[in-house]
Amino acid sequence: MISVSAANVPGDPSGLWKPFTGVYKIHSGGVADRTPPTSRDRRLTVNFDGKTAQEVFESLGPDLSMTCSGEAGDRARAKKGITCMFSAQDAKSKDGPYRCWIGLDLRTGESIPTSSC
Repeated sequence: MISVSAANVPGDPSGLWKPFTGVYKIHSGGVADRTPPTSRDRRLTVNFDGKTAQEVFESLGPDLSMTCSGEAGDRARAKKGITCMFSAQDAKSKDGPYRCWIGLDLRTGESIPTSSC
């Protein structure tokens, strides 16, 4: 897990920086692939859940018409390289029902879709 603390951001007069915990991987191909990065294909995917994911989910919108699961109550939202999901089944889990992925192509700096069903 990576953890970024607001205390690490010197001179944050706005107070907008918040601590964040998540995982990341640098890879090639799709996020589900187990392919190591190459000199021609180098991507970064960051995955996080909990309150941070809920805040990002609520900032995106509207809901997509379909979700990966198709389960009643599940929701998904996406914009370019950001995908967030709400799982009704996980509403009472320790990590909560929200999970997000952010993807970047490290060679071009462009955002890329990351999550796969």
